[in-house]
Amino acid sequence: MLGIEQKKGDDEKLCGRMIAYARILPTPEKDESDTPFDEMIKNGLLTLEGDFRKFNPTVPSRQKRNQVMDERLNELLETMEENGVELPENLDVETVRDRLHELSNMEVIPIPARIGNFSREEDILKEDADIYYVGEFIGANQAHFCLTTLPIYYQARYREQTKKHEMEILNDMLSQFENGQFLDNDDIMKDTVELFPEGASLTTFVGDLNNLLNAKVIPFLLACETDEEYDEQVKLLYNFMKSYPEQLDVKRIDASLRMLREEGNNRLARKVLELSCKKINALYNEDAKAAERFENEITSLKV
Repeated sequence: MLGIEQKKGDDEKLCGRMIAYARILPTPEKDESDTPFDEMIKNGLLTLEGDFRKFNPTVPSRQKRNQVMDERLNELLETMEENGVELPENLDVETVRDRLHELSNMEVIPIPARIGNFSREEDILKEDADIYYVGEFIGANQAHFCLTTLPIYYQARYREQTKKHEMEILNDMLSQFENGQFLDNDDIMKDTVELFPEGASLTTFVGDLNNLLNAKVIPFLLACETDEEYDEQVKLLYNFMKSYPEQLDVKRIDASLRMLREEGNNRLARKVLELSCKKINALYNEDAKAAERFENEITSLKV
């Protein structure tokens, strides 16, 4: 569309993080550019990136914006008075104040993205994101305008897809509820040769996830007699957790369990396993603050 090329990602399944970039050609008029975008260009590349998975913009209230404008105008008037600068006779300060209020309250669409720090296209394409190339531009002015408009459209598409996906999950859950397909802890805790019964998934689970992980999943996987058996059973865990939004946590559990199977007293693996389970349970119960706290604790371990 409009010469924009999607270099990475699926347009029908946006991941929520985007990177857009343009290649900047030198201007023919002069050797050196003096645009405000010079420092943003790295090795001929101008990039913009945004992560909309947790984006929740806050817009200052009208009263707050007016207060800020009043403070700045008052500071200007005080400075002029201190320097002996007289106001023009035909200047009405209150009219100026009202006009500033009007300007400050004009609706401005925020650009929820920031300038990227990439100097090679190869490095951009390595990122876990939906990546767009907007083309070549002579100078950065038009390139910057093109790049800053794309995140607004991307964010709208991503949020629409997210809402649609949530509705599909809700409809699926309602259908399963009507058919009596939901499972609780007791259903899954039953002694079986498989980690999970057929058809079990996080979307059909209605019990205590933390208890399930610590009382069933972890002991079961640690008790697998061979690596081959473990590999088969852990696939069931990934399948059960496939609707969980941050798959890195599931991978951490898998990696920690593999380390503990080799070295049972590995304290780092036990700590990562504990915190990963707590984070998964927090997200499952929609406690974003607790999930973020556990993630920070994991990161601080320098895994």
